[in-house]
Amino acid sequence: MYTTSSFKLVQLAVAAALLFMLASCGVAKRNYREMIYFQNAKQVNTPVRLQLKPTVIQKYDQLMIQVYAQSINQEQAALFNMTSGMGQNGVVNVQQGNTLAGYIVDYEGNIDFPIIGKVKAMGYTKSEFIDTLKNHLKAYIKDPIVVVRYLNYNITVLGEVNSPGLKSFPNEKATVLDAISAAGDIRDAGLRKSILLIRTMPDGTIQQHEIDLTNIECYNSPYFQLQPNDVLYVPSNKIRLRNANQDPTIYRDLPLALSFLSYLLLLNNVFRFIN
Repeated sequence: MYTTSSFKLVQLAVAAALLFMLASCGVAKRNYREMIYFQNAKQVNTPVRLQLKPTVIQKYDQLMIQVYAQSINQEQAALFNMTSGMGQNGVVNVQQGNTLAGYIVDYEGNIDFPIIGKVKAMGYTKSEFIDTLKNHLKAYIKDPIVVVRYLNYNITVLGEVNSPGLKSFPNEKATVLDAISAAGDIRDAGLRKSILLIRTMPDGTIQQHEIDLTNIECYNSPYFQLQPNDVLYVPSNKIRLRNANQDPTIYRDLPLALSFLSYLLLLNNVFRFIN
């Protein structure tokens, strides 16, 4: 009777170990599916189009502005350029060995431009702002040429990425994938299905939007294109969160403990049989 009971215990222990391993395989399989981008790419028949729009200047943006004349003599245009030293509000930026002074868009949405004074910038695209500056400069320069570039086209990437932090995009274009790539891709524990975009609007309000990178149609989202100073947060998946609340050694030690228990019971059965 004792031998039969011990054998049944061995069977239960082995069955428990097998169930645990099967459950672990199932969890691993689900976790693997969560790591795949654009899972429905082959099933989507409608065209996927990236909706790129011009970036709108906002308060606290930092702009590099260069003015040129369409003539050999650049003396008049030079009056409007800050190419070295301290820029507006004491801001200096170094880029490719050159010192570029930046104009910061103030709280009211204006910049303080030499000679001209206050010029509204907030709410304009770059091309619209360039046209505005040209209209002001025509009184001083014939057919002025104006170049405007962002000095702070930065995206903050946080959460389950390999290299979180502030990412710069000097080409002044960034999508969600560009930012994720700059951050070294999403870790295995990251939730690709629910990337959180946090955006500060010109009126100071905060908008939140979720982007699903497992769905190819995320390209159609108006929020797939990022704006300067956007924040991307990659949350942890359920497995990562569950493991964070448990002893990490349990999944490593439990199979070993069950195997050792099975061995002891089996050994006890053998000795009983011999005796």
